[in-house]
Amino acid sequence: MPSLRDFTIRRKNGKYYELRYRRYGYDVSFSSRNFDDAKKRAFEWLRIFEADIQKKKIAVKMPELSASVNLPKTIVLFAPFADNYMENVKRKMLKENSYKSLYNTYKNHVRSVYGDYELQSITPQMLQPHFNRLHEEKPRVCEDVKSLMTSILEYAVNNGIISINPMKSVFVIKHERTTGKALTREEEKAFVQAIKGNYYEYSFLRMLYCGVRACEVNEIVENADDTLTIKNGKLKNYQKNYYRTVPMFPLYKEHVAGKGYRVDVKKLSVTFTKFCPNHQLKDLRHTFTTRARECEIDNEMVSLWTGHSLGNITASVYTHFSIEHQKTVAEKLLYKV
Repeated sequence: MPSLRDFTIRRKNGKYYELRYRRYGYDVSFSSRNFDDAKKRAFEWLRIFEADIQKKKIAVKMPELSASVNLPKTIVLFAPFADNYMENVKRKMLKENSYKSLYNTYKNHVRSVYGDYELQSITPQMLQPHFNRLHEEKPRVCEDVKSLMTSILEYAVNNGIISINPMKSVFVIKHERTTGKALTREEEKAFVQAIKGNYYEYSFLRMLYCGVRACEVNEIVENADDTLTIKNGKLKNYQKNYYRTVPMFPLYKEHVAGKGYRVDVKKLSVTFTKFCPNHQLKDLRHTFTTRARECEIDNEMVSLWTGHSLGNITASVYTHFSIEHQKTVAEKLLYKV
């Protein structure tokens, strides 16, 4: 039976402790900045491993056993395999905050349900009732769990542990997400009046008058040529940071330019709902998009300004709008509420 002394302990980049176990067909590792945390996770894996062995009375294939004995295949438990996937694969794809949110979903709705099972024992018949219940209770979460389970089990297929991904036979009703609701002209006018003098006034106006995301309100540089350079806040962890340059829109120039300061973006949403209880913070960004479309500005231009991918390959690869052309079009975005 494996024990903690079977783990290889090393430092990674002088910052992380890594405990790695590579025996009898297993390859799992546990990393943390704190050695005790890494050791705790390793102990948790050992506890689950030993409990499952005792419960199922399944022998692990050891090299000293006779080759003539008809032993079952080496078992692979879901929890250590999925933990390894989350730490060494999924984490590399996401920003840290996004990973933390996804890990909570994994811990509460995936690991807690399937952690003690062998990967080879998970079937569509086992999965379907779980997803049916989850969809009834939390349809939005159900969609995330489906995506996560599919990727974990596909990773198991690619590693030769299972031959077919059982999620391919699981049916989940697609959840219709709300895409946001723009403020009406009357709501916008009341909102702009209400936030005057508020600590977050100019952060809200940045979102309203140039369509930035909440995570981008502190990432705007005002340039001397009446343009704005914005650091894109929605990138995967493996993507390079990049910036978009857009015109300084008329209402931004009139009400925001040269004003404001850095704020704690985590508090923006809470403060916003006090002024607009029937809306979400992202609706300010949707309002900018809606006003641009009302002013007959093309979707491709609006997508460029808001940092969305353009609608198709032709648009994203072959269409390049000069900043002079963008400034001309931006003059249309002058409206009264």
